[in-house]
Amino acid sequence: MIPTLFGITIVSFGIMQLAPGDPVANQLGSGNAPQGGETPEMYRLRKAELHLDLPLFLNFRYFRNYSDAVRAAAFYEARSPEQIRADLKALAEAATDPAAHPEAAQRLRFLRSLKIPELDSRLKDPAKWERLPPLVEYFVGTFCSDTGSVGVNAAMAILDDPKSDLPSRIGAVRCLARMVSHPFAFTYSVHPTGEETKPILDAWRIWWNRHRTSLPKPDAEATKYFDDCMKQMVVSRDKLFAQIDQIGDSDYLPMAPAYFCQRLLGDSTFAEKVAASTILKQLVPEPLKFDVPRDASAEDVEEATAVWLEHYKLHRAEYEPGTPQKLWYMVSDTQYAYMVVRLVTFQFGESALKTREPVSGKIWEAFCVSAPLMFMSELLIYLIAVPLGVVCGVYRGRSLDKGISLGLFVLYSIPPFVAGMMFLVFFCYGQYLTWFPDMGLHSPNADSLSFLPWIWDYACHAFLPVVCLSLFSLAAMAMYARSSVLDVINQDYVRTARAKGVSGSKVISIHVMRNALIPILTLFSTFLPAMLGGSVVIEFLFNIPGLGRLGLVSIEQKDFPTLMALLYVEALVTLVSFLITDILYVIVDPRISFGGRGDSA
Repeated sequence: MIPTLFGITIVSFGIMQLAPGDPVANQLGSGNAPQGGETPEMYRLRKAELHLDLPLFLNFRYFRNYSDAVRAAAFYEARSPEQIRADLKALAEAATDPAAHPEAAQRLRFLRSLKIPELDSRLKDPAKWERLPPLVEYFVGTFCSDTGSVGVNAAMAILDDPKSDLPSRIGAVRCLARMVSHPFAFTYSVHPTGEETKPILDAWRIWWNRHRTSLPKPDAEATKYFDDCMKQMVVSRDKLFAQIDQIGDSDYLPMAPAYFCQRLLGDSTFAEKVAASTILKQLVPEPLKFDVPRDASAEDVEEATAVWLEHYKLHRAEYEPGTPQKLWYMVSDTQYAYMVVRLVTFQFGESALKTREPVSGKIWEAFCVSAPLMFMSELLIYLIAVPLGVVCGVYRGRSLDKGISLGLFVLYSIPPFVAGMMFLVFFCYGQYLTWFPDMGLHSPNADSLSFLPWIWDYACHAFLPVVCLSLFSLAAMAMYARSSVLDVINQDYVRTARAKGVSGSKVISIHVMRNALIPILTLFSTFLPAMLGGSVVIEFLFNIPGLGRLGLVSIEQKDFPTLMALLYVEALVTLVSFLITDILYVIVDPRISFGGRGDSA
C-alpha cells in the first residue's frame, strides 16, 4: 500500500502541475496592472504560504550563486515605473549590441530569465514600452519571493558593501522584504505554543534595545496599575482585549510599552508573555522597519539595514547551511516534500481560495454527506444484484433468466447522468409525478424537525440519488454473479452433491454460493472507489455537497490543496477496499491463506 500511495501522489502531483492557470500571471500577461481583489504582494505571500514558490521535486537553489540576479533585482526594486521605462532604451540597445552596454546587457539577461511575455518584441517597439514597467515590477517581485532564503546572502552582501549607493541599498532592503515573508514574529497565534516564544522575544529584544532610552519609565503607581491589569489579562482572551481598551483610555498609556516589554523579556509566565506580546503589538503596530519605499531617506535605509543585520545574525545558520544540509534540502525543501508531509500527517493545510478554510474540515463535511449515500448504494447493489445473478444462473436459458437479463442489459446501457435527469423530470417536477424533492438532502426546515421526521425527510431526498448511483453497478454486479454461478454450477463437486441426494437449495447455498462469491468479492475493490469518484455527476445533478461535487469545484477553482487531499483520500479508500477484499476471501473460503506465500511446493 505504501509504495502504491507514493506512486499515486507523484502522478497526481505531476498532473496538477501541468494544469495551466496562474490567475495573477495570466492577468499581468496582457500587460495590464492587476485588476482583481488580490494585489501581487498579497498573491506572492499566499503563494509562499502554500510553498508554491519552491521547485517541484528537486531543489538545487542552495548550490546556485544568486549575486548577479539579486543585484539586478535590487536595481529594479529601487526604481519607479517611470524610471523603469527610462531604462528600456538602454535595454533595447543592449539587445542589439551587448558589448557596448555590459551592465544593461546583464540586466536584460536577468529579465529574460524571468520569462516575461513578449519581452524582446516589446523592447523593439517603443510604442509598447508603456506596458512593460508593470510586468517588470511583478516578475521581479515574484523572482524575489520565489528565490526566498537562498537569495538572502546575496542581498545582505549588497548592504554590507561600503561601495553600494543609496538606490542599491534601497533595492536590497526591498528584495529582502520579499524574500523573507515574515522576518519577525511579534505576537503568538490564536492557539499559542511554547515554540513561538523565542522568535517573539528576539524581535522585541531588538526593539527594546533600540528604544529603551527614549521610552517613559513606569513609576510605582503605574506599575501597580499595570500589575492589576496583567492579573485580569491572563484570565481569558476576552478580558485581555477588555484590559487593552482600558489601558488605551488611561493616563498611564505612555508608560505601557516599557512596562509590558520588560514583563515580556523578563521572568514571567507563559500566559503573561502571551498577554504582554499582544498588548505590545497593539501599542506599537510597526515595531521594526524592515521595508522601505523607493524614495526612502538615507536614515530610513540605515535603520532598516540595522534591523536586517540583527535578523541575519539570529538566523545565520539557516542562510548558510553546510553541504550535508544542502543535500537534504535538495529533496526536502520542495513542493512535493511539503505536500507529502501534509498528507502523511493528515494536516492538509488551508484551501487556496480566499475563504482560507481548513481542507480537513471541508473534506470531512463532504465525506459525511457522501459516505451514507455510498454505503446505501453499495448495500442495495449486493442485496439485489447477487440474488438476481444467482437466480439467472440457476434458471439459465429459461424465461426468468431471459427476462431478468434483458432488464439488466437495459439498466447497464443507461448512463447514470441520463437516469438522474429522467428521474428529475418524471419524479421531481414538471407535468409528471412529483413524488420526491429535487435538490439537496434536506428540506429548508429540516433543522426544526424531530428525529423521525428528519429521517423521513432525508430518506425522501436520498432515494433517487442512491438509485442513480446503484443502477449501473447493480446491472454489472448481477451479470458477474450470473457468470460466476454458471462457472461453479457445472463443476464435478456440485454434480456429486446432487447425486448424493442433497436438496437443491442446499446445493445452491452451500456448494455453489460459497465458491461463486470469490469472483464477486473481487468487484468490491472496484465499486466503492468508482462510486466515490463517479458520484460527481449525481451530486451535481441533485445539488448534493459531497466529495464528488467538492472535487469538481476544486478543479474549477484550482484549489490544489483540497484537490490533492481528495485524491489522497480516494487512493486510501481504494487501497483499503483491496485489503478488505483480501480479508473477505479468507472468510468466504478458509482454504485461501496468505501465510504460505513464497513457499515452494
